[in-house]
Amino acid sequence: MNLFTYGSLMFPEIWKRIGVANCCSMPATLYGFARYRVIDTQFPGIVRAGSADLVRGRMYQDLNERTLARIDAYESDLYERLDVTVQLGDAKWVACQTYVIADSRRHILSDQTWDPTDFDATCFGF
Repeated sequence: MNLFTYGSLMFPEIWKRIGVANCCSMPATLYGFARYRVIDTQFPGIVRAGSADLVRGRMYQDLNERTLARIDAYESDLYERLDVTVQLGDAKWVACQTYVIADSRRHILSDQTWDPTDFDATCFGF
């Protein structure tokens, strides 16, 4: 399974902390979604948005079920994993999955966009 990440899972430190080896990844772009900060956290969430909206992140390739189960546990029930299609840097389109905030939980997101440069992956001691 391919997995598009757009937040904390773009950082190798987080993969190590949840007990998953950092897998092969590449830059990718997801269209039709927007990324916002979860209220009172450093974490982001994405929701469906306009066709001109986009989220830049990384796509990890060929993850096995064991790895996905660990990532599912890390992501918690705040997110649901959905099928999406992302564009890779070479303009190739690839099917994958990503974690999104359900429309019914949109209220947990602020109106502040989330920037990866604001995330400190070293500050989480889980």
